[in-house]
Order: sequence, then C-alpha cells, then structure tokens
Amino acid sequence: MKYRITNSKQNNSPLFTIQTLLRLALPIVLGISAASAVICQEPAASPRTETAGEEKVAKPQKPFTLSVTTDQVIGITLKAQDARLKEIAAELSKRLKIPVAVSPIMEKHLVTTNFGDLVLEPAMQMLAPQVYIDYEVDTTPGVNQRPLAIYLQGYNERPPSETAVVRGNSDVMVIEGNTEDTPPDTAEAEQELKVTYEKGELSVKAKKEPLIVVLYGIANELGIPLEVKNEVTDLITVNITKTSVESTLQQLGPNIPLYLWADLQLQERRP
Repeated sequence: MKYRITNSKQNNSPLFTIQTLLRLALPIVLGISAASAVICQEPAASPRTETAGEEKVAKPQKPFTLSVTTDQVIGITLKAQDARLKEIAAELSKRLKIPVAVSPIMEKHLVTTNFGDLVLEPAMQMLAPQVYIDYEVDTTPGVNQRPLAIYLQGYNERPPSETAVVRGNSDVMVIEGNTEDTPPDTAEAEQELKVTYEKGELSVKAKKEPLIVVLYGIANELGIPLEVKNEVTDLITVNITKTSVESTLQQLGPNIPLYLWADLQLQERRP
C-alpha cells in the first residue's frame, strides 16, 4: 500500500479548488431546480366561497311599485322614488286598460311619492299639476262612472281636445211641439218642453213629451251631439230644477250614457 503525503500548502491547488466548487455547486443546482418546480407549479383552482363578512351585491330596485283595484271604486297605491312619469303612466294604462297620455313637457318629470288606496282623481293629482279625465256615466242604477282616458299635463299647457277619445257622429235635431192633428191651443195646453242650462246646472220641464224629444232638447241646450241607437217612444212628464246633468238624466230614465270631461284643477265637469 502506497501513501501520498501532502502538506497544507497543497490545499490551494487548482485541483482542490475545482473539486470543492463542484461539491458545493451540486446542492445549489438541486436547490434551484426544486425552487423552479415549486414556482412553475400552479395551485389547483378552488370554488369561491363567501365568508361571513363578505357583502353580497344588491340588485337594483325598481323605481316604483304600483297596484290598482277595480272592484267597485278604483283604488290606486303607488310608491315611487325618482321614477319617470312616462313609465308610471304606461303601467297605469295597462292596469286600467285605458289611454293615459303624458304631455311632452311631463314625459321626463320625476315622481317621488308614497300613497295607498287613493281613489282615481286625488291619486292622479299627486302625479301632475293639470289632470283631465274623460268619463262615461251610465244612468242605470248601481253602475259607476267609468274613466275612458286620462291626460297628465304641466302648468299652463293647452288642454287636449275634448273629442280625443269620445267623438259624436250624430247631428242634433230638435223636434218640438205636437205632431198630431190637434188644435194649437190644445197642444200648447197639454204639451210643453222647456230646457235651460246655466252655470253647470240643468232645468227641464216637460209634459207628456216623448223622451227622445226631451233628450234632443237637452243636447241642443248643452251644445253636444246626441246619438240615438234604439227607438224611444216613452212619454214623460218631469219638472227638474237646477241639478247636474248626471242627476237630470238619472231622473229621466236608465240606460242613458253621458260622456263627461273633468278638469281636476278647475274642478269642472262638463258634457
């Protein structure tokens, strides 16, 4: 066996240095490789779970809620926060099944209100400064007036046409006097028709007059058309003094529809 003896000075030789570096470099390379593998490895995706403190995204709420009841009397409930009047009118039109018109000035008007179970007219006055409503009034007992159209407008706007929805197609023809061969004096004594309309009040005095003649006389005095669909031959005797047009027609008989124009700002109702 041979022994090689070296002294400490030989530790600085190139051979020792290279061997030492190779030994040190090996664990460094292995460490870098392991680190690279960890970095390159992507974590598996896990399903997102909400923590107790995490807030849910709130869904945008509707600007208004509307409900309408039409059992006997129309009742309206509305809660709105900066809602466009045009959108409220469109929904109201669907619920009532009638036109609800909004003027161009009021289309972009924002409504903020909260009321419950109001009848039609005060409810509409909560939406616009000027409100007009077309009504059909039936003199049949127990039948309520029915709205045909609603108009929502701003201050000082020109009112819509009164014949926008209801249009008459018959001329007014008044037949007065007795058409039978009766002496003039007797006719004047037995029959009489007098109709006056002042300040929204109607007076009718008739004696044994055909109902159709009385209705023509009323239409002529009011300046409105009269449409006759069925033959009316009843003779009536009445003496009605200063009452509303609706009340007068109710006293004349059932099944006489009347169309009214209501101006809610001026509190006027006219045929």
